[in-house]
Amino acid sequence: MGFFLCFFLLFPAQLLTACSGFGELDVLLKLKSSMYGHDGSGLEDWVASPASPSSHCFFSGVTCDESSRVVSLNVSFRHLPGSIPPEIGLLNKLVNLTLANDNLTGELPVEIAMLTSLRILNISSNAIGGSFPGTITLGMTQLEVLDAYNNNCSGPLPTEIASLEKLKHVHLGGNFFSGKIPEEYSEILSLEFLGLNGNDLSGEVPSSLSKLKNLKSLSIGYFNHYEGGIPPEFGSLSSLELLDMGSCNLNGEIPSALGQLTRLHSLFLQFNNLTGHIPSELSGLISLKSLDLSINNLTGEIPESFSALKNLTLINLFQNKLHGPIPDFVGEFPNLEVLQVWGNNFTFELPKQLGRNGKLKYLDVSYNHLTGLVPRDLCKGGKLKALILMNNFFIGSLPEEIGQCKSLLKIRIVCNLLTGTIPAGIFNLPLATQIELSHNYFSGELPQEISGDALGSLSVSDNRITGRIPRAIGNLKSLQFLSLEMNRLSGEIPDEIFSLKILSKISIRANNISGEIPASMLHCTSLTSVDFSQNSISGEIPKEITKLKDLSILDLSRNQLTGQLPSEIRYMISLTTLNLSYNNLFGRIPSAGQFLAFNDSSFLGNPYLCAARNDSCSFGGHGHRRFFTTSRLIITVIALATALLLVVVTVYRLRKKKLQKSRAWKLTAFQRLDFKAEDVLECLKEENIIGKGGAGIVYRGSMPEGFDHVAIKRLVGRVRWARKTTSELSQPSDSASAMAVVDPRLSAYPLTGVIHLFKIAMLCVKDESSDRPTMREVVHMLTNPPQPAPSLLAL
Repeated sequence: MGFFLCFFLLFPAQLLTACSGFGELDVLLKLKSSMYGHDGSGLEDWVASPASPSSHCFFSGVTCDESSRVVSLNVSFRHLPGSIPPEIGLLNKLVNLTLANDNLTGELPVEIAMLTSLRILNISSNAIGGSFPGTITLGMTQLEVLDAYNNNCSGPLPTEIASLEKLKHVHLGGNFFSGKIPEEYSEILSLEFLGLNGNDLSGEVPSSLSKLKNLKSLSIGYFNHYEGGIPPEFGSLSSLELLDMGSCNLNGEIPSALGQLTRLHSLFLQFNNLTGHIPSELSGLISLKSLDLSINNLTGEIPESFSALKNLTLINLFQNKLHGPIPDFVGEFPNLEVLQVWGNNFTFELPKQLGRNGKLKYLDVSYNHLTGLVPRDLCKGGKLKALILMNNFFIGSLPEEIGQCKSLLKIRIVCNLLTGTIPAGIFNLPLATQIELSHNYFSGELPQEISGDALGSLSVSDNRITGRIPRAIGNLKSLQFLSLEMNRLSGEIPDEIFSLKILSKISIRANNISGEIPASMLHCTSLTSVDFSQNSISGEIPKEITKLKDLSILDLSRNQLTGQLPSEIRYMISLTTLNLSYNNLFGRIPSAGQFLAFNDSSFLGNPYLCAARNDSCSFGGHGHRRFFTTSRLIITVIALATALLLVVVTVYRLRKKKLQKSRAWKLTAFQRLDFKAEDVLECLKEENIIGKGGAGIVYRGSMPEGFDHVAIKRLVGRVRWARKTTSELSQPSDSASAMAVVDPRLSAYPLTGVIHLFKIAMLCVKDESSDRPTMREVVHMLTNPPQPAPSLLAL
């Protein structure tokens, strides 16, 4: 009674207004005006109608009793950027005041305290600020729901609400409340829902909250920063169905007593500093559907006792220090929809049964040490949306079934050991937004049929893919990022790729791409990064490249580009990275505009490029360099090739002439010859051969009168010189021919024998091998000479 007396003293003006006939229609119109602010909307039907005194009961969101008194005001999801006026207190028959998601600002008027019949006070998801006036609730003895979630309230949590015996639902999360959780809250024995998450609370979590035996949902995490750990006493909250203490700086181990919460269906303890093993006693949570222990420092293995948790639909264990296998029973959970265990040390293979329940939606096992084959039934139910297997050691080929999974939104399988051809269906998934298959050992060619209106990112880099770049990539209308680098692709870059209106980044680095820079690329104005480096692209850099106004990275290094640098590049103010090194560019590097942002490394490996300040770069009149055009370059190359050919032909002829001279033969006596032709012939036997070469055969001979050995080499090839000499005789004959080629020091030998030997030599160098005598025939002819004739000396 004292409270209301104070209230009447504080607000006489409002009471006077009410007593003077300020009706509820007028109050509602005042509410509309105040909450609309400058540009509100959503209450257009709140218009006065003098003809009907109860017309206000038909306003949207308004409910009246039999006396046309407003008992419920539920105005939600409107654009009301104004504030709640003090006149709200005049609607003192209100049982339900719900103004949620309306963009309301300002502070709560204390006049709300006059609404003593309220059972529901919901102002959630607005921008109401200031301290929450807890005193306004002291007279609301019937209040069951207090929801101020997602506002800008600050200061300490209101303790006054602890006196409300019928209060079941308290949600003060998503604000800026600070300080400790009041111990008084443990006295609200009727409480079923307590939400304090998303504030700036500190101190220890009161173990006294375990007195709330009717509590079904306790959410006190997110951005709070408590000291200590989870009170083991919470294990006695036998009615608890949801426990959310994620992201609130908890430490210590998970109390095994939590395993007593047999009605618990959701346990969220993620993003804390929890340590130790996962308690096997949690297998007592037989109703558990969602388990999130991610981003902690948990160790050990997944307890075998967890096989009893048949109702699990979500398992989040990512970013811990867990190891061992992912148990086979995980793949047998009949309702499992989400399995995310990335960032651990799990080993061995994925459960082969995974996905066979037909309900799997999200699978992320990346950054582990898993191996083996990718299970075939991951998308058996056609519900799989995310398949993320990055940074493991999976082997074998990717199942064809993945290419038929039309529900997939993301495929990320980079950094594995997968082989074989990528299933063609993957490139035609209608809902896929991201496909990343890089850093594997995939081979074969990319399919020629590619489609998908949603695909924004496609990466198959660092594989062994061959063939041409498919033109059908141009069908991916939403594509923004394309990476084909570090493969074995060949051919030219298809023009169709650059018809993509929002393509931002493209990389085909380190392939075998040839041809010129496509002219169509210059019309793809959305490009910000282009990397064509380490290929065999030729031609010139087009001047029209300046049309790419948003281009910030251009890498054309290690190709076969020619021509001069387009000076127009100096106007590309968005270009921050340029690499044209190791090409065949020539001319002077412009020194103005955006070229000032690039250092020398951008142009290395182009021997005919020179800096603008380099005077030696110029030649010709007035110091201006005459740059080679493409046609002049071709002419120069042809001229050089012709000159080189002439040199080669000249050298060849000189060497040929020298070789012919070197092949001329004659018998030269190195000492006084005191042996006869018969002695030489006696040595020409097969058993005396000591070597064979391109010019003849070497025989060993024993000579009389003190000569132990004489080596005679039959240089039959040199008889060609003899042919030339004898062919120039005016009156050729056998004796004349012999006299023309014989060494004068052999004048003592019979002419008949010399002529006979000459004839045999000429037979041995016949052009046709079939006309040449065998060695046996040569020996026979030498051992059966004709009758002696006068000696050369006699002639």
